[in-house]
Amino acid sequence: MKFPYFSVNAFCKGAFSGNPAGVCILEEWLSTDELQNMASQLYFPETAFVFPNKKDSWSIRWFTPKSEVDLCGHATMAAAHVLFEEGLATQGAVITFSCNSGKLQVSHDEKKRLIMDFPLLKARNSHVSPALVEGLGAYPDEVYVGTNCLCVFGAEETVRSLAPDFKMLSGLNSFIGVIATAKTSIIGYHFVSRYFAPSVGIDEDHATGSAHCLLAPYWGNKLNKNKLVGLQASSRGAEIRCEVKGDRVILSGVAETFVRGKMTF
Repeated sequence: MKFPYFSVNAFCKGAFSGNPAGVCILEEWLSTDELQNMASQLYFPETAFVFPNKKDSWSIRWFTPKSEVDLCGHATMAAAHVLFEEGLATQGAVITFSCNSGKLQVSHDEKKRLIMDFPLLKARNSHVSPALVEGLGAYPDEVYVGTNCLCVFGAEETVRSLAPDFKMLSGLNSFIGVIATAKTSIIGYHFVSRYFAPSVGIDEDHATGSAHCLLAPYWGNKLNKNKLVGLQASSRGAEIRCEVKGDRVILSGVAETFVRGKMTF
């Protein structure tokens, strides 16, 4: 079986930046085991598999090298970018993706940024556990737990200098990954973040759209703003624009294709 395959950098802020994702366009759904085997073989942080429903409507599933996830921002952006660029979606239209997290919509803005409408994620205030401190190698000022664990630090440099014990973090099984964040003084940005998810095969993610569904409401409330720009301080770097609208978060950014071809499975 052969089908179109693409490698895309999402949430770019310049050459060789953003987060790479695989995008596979299927003519029929394969089994979960087959999709997982392909994602493990490709070994991107996430691979998106999309299947057409009706015009400008697609089903989507995301897989890390180790497991399926319910929501992935950068691979959704990558998939929409491919559909627009390859003429599989109508230019100027809104693409609707159906997934385990509901309906996700993606469009373009006047600056050719991709705009994604995602659910706002909530988290509850939590205590700072010794295992979390040992895993991060630093003591956060605030901790919130939901799908991910949000750790807020008082200094940007603390976030940038973190050298986590990934084996220790992978043993924290009450959430998927750990978001470390702090306010930034860099002009044009409101906060910095890093994201660690070794339990699903990603020691550190380069750009994490879904994490900003939690970061945006947190920093929006702190800074009294509904529009923010986040800098993900990974080795590749990523820029993620956020807007909080009620129970939704609008994420936007730029994507670039760097490989296209056919995949045989």
